[in-house]
Formats: sequence, C-alpha cells, structure tokens
Amino acid sequence: MAPSTSSQRRQLVPGVYVPVITIFKDDDSQALDIPAYQKHILFMAKAGIHGFVCQGTTAEAPALTFEERAELVKATRSVLDENGFVNVPIIVGVSGGSTQETVKLAIQATEAGGDYVISLPPSYFSGSMTVAALEAFYTEVADKSPLPVLVYSYPVVSAGLELPSESIHRLAQHSNIVGIKQTDHNVGKMSRIAYQNPEFAVFAGASDYFLGALAVGVHGAITGIGNIFPKVVVDFYNQYQAVFGSQAVSNSGPPLLKSMRRLQVLQGKISVAETVIISGGIPSAKYACQHYLGWGGTPRRPVPESPDEIKVNVEEGLKELKKLESQELESQLT
Repeated sequence: MAPSTSSQRRQLVPGVYVPVITIFKDDDSQALDIPAYQKHILFMAKAGIHGFVCQGTTAEAPALTFEERAELVKATRSVLDENGFVNVPIIVGVSGGSTQETVKLAIQATEAGGDYVISLPPSYFSGSMTVAALEAFYTEVADKSPLPVLVYSYPVVSAGLELPSESIHRLAQHSNIVGIKQTDHNVGKMSRIAYQNPEFAVFAGASDYFLGALAVGVHGAITGIGNIFPKVVVDFYNQYQAVFGSQAVSNSGPPLLKSMRRLQVLQGKISVAETVIISGGIPSAKYACQHYLGWGGTPRRPVPESPDEIKVNVEEGLKELKKLESQELESQLT
C-alpha cells in the first residue's frame, strides 16, 4: 500500500500534542468507555490542543486489543469532525513485537482514520537489536506504511534501546519518516536533530523542559499533562511564540527580559506538576484526570490504581497548575 501524499492528510502542525489516556468502564469488564473518552477528547480540543496521540504509552496501549485500537481511533476522529475540529491531526501508536505486526497496525490506523503513525523499536530481543537492525526496522515500516511514520524514542520502556542522532539523521532522509518523539528527554540530541533536519518534526516527550526544547528548535511537545491542564500548556506555547516565534514582534531589553522571566516561572510550575505525573506513572495520570476533571477512571488490570500517599502527592504537586487553568478559563469568560 503506497504512502499517502501530503495533500491527502492533515498537517503535522507545530504545537502541543497530547498522548490521550484510555478510559475504561468502572466495572469488572473494564471495557472501553467511549462516551467518556470522546468527552475527554472534546475537552482538550476546545482548549486548543493542536493534535492527539492515540495508543501511546499513556493510553495503556499494551493492554488494548487489536479491535479496541481501531475503535479508539474511529471515536477520536468522529468526535473531532462532528465538532468542527476537522483539521486536527491524529498520530496513532503502532508499536509491535515485529515489523509485520507494526505494519499491520499501521494499515489498521489508516483505515480507522489516523493521519500519522508512531512506533517504539521492537525490544523483546533487545540484545540482537543493533543500530543497523533498528534502522532497517524503521525503513521497512516506512516503506510499507500507508501513513507517515514518527520514531518513538523511549529507552525506559524499550529495554534501553535508543538510536543516536546520526541514525535519526539518516532515517530523516526517508520520504515517509517525518518526525520523532523524544521521551529520551535529551535536549542536546533534540538540538542536533532539529538543526540537521529542518523539515523533520522533533517533539519533546514531555513539557517539564519545554522552554529549553523550544529554544533549540523543536516542533512541539507530546505531553501527558495536557490531559489534565491543556489550557496552561497551550498558553505557555503561545506565549513563547509571541516572544520568540517567526511572527513575534521584535523587542529587546527590559521587555524581553520580563517576558523570558514570565516564561521561566510558568515553565517551573509546569515542570513541578509534570514530574509528579511522570514519577507516578499511569496510575497518577489517571487519578489526576479523575480528581480534577471527573473522568479518567483507573488503569486496566493488572496495573493498580494509585495508593493514597501518591494521590496526596498528585494533589499537592498539581495545585499551581489547577490555579492557572482556572485563571485561563475565567479570562476567556470575561
């Protein structure tokens, strides 16, 4: 199946993307709760989120069936289109244990309404996965995927596998490999890749260093905190673009320093909150959504929900962003 052309797909616009949680019913079946999931998608879209990642780590992708993956992508696309967000792109996680499985998932993502796919490197046989083998994997997936491919660099969940920036530079020459999500959190590597490949979309894998990542030229961030406080992260991105973006009004001296200090303070607040979520894993992310939004539920078994002490940490660590999110909502109403 031939890759789609740029005129046939939504653009991978710069900005803030969210790896969406999957919401399950609160009963023994833990089946997908599609109405709650679509409510969550719409909440974030209305907050200005630029794009969504389905079936990523935050979505508990390893716990989803093949059929559920398609159902979630279809549900995402339909709720966006029905509410006027027809140009918002969807990146679909297609990580599998083999090249064949990853390609099969990429084809499914196409048929379900995805715009791009993203994959971790297969890591079960990590000892045999040399740099050459990993480059060959992404090349073959890109050759056979109907949708453009992003590399997903997340060594913590991939048995330590991580391609060097030189490999990413080579892969970026492939016409159907268009970007990378760097949950390796290596800002220096982001800088090298963005500089050497200006048309390649480099995404920070979190927003607790978003200011530094933007300063070295990333395309945006794919950040879990956007599930909970999307307006804060979008506002941070917009403030940065207003000062330093291509359309920014030229300024210098005290006004520039004041803007930078404001961004530094906001970055600090985002960093404190996101670190709490990252350290607590999926249970913390789900609890934060349930606590602050009223939906989110618990992880799919066997992953347990957060213990009480972690819940306290989440509430304490996210207080500042909750306050900022409320201020954003109030400012829109006045």
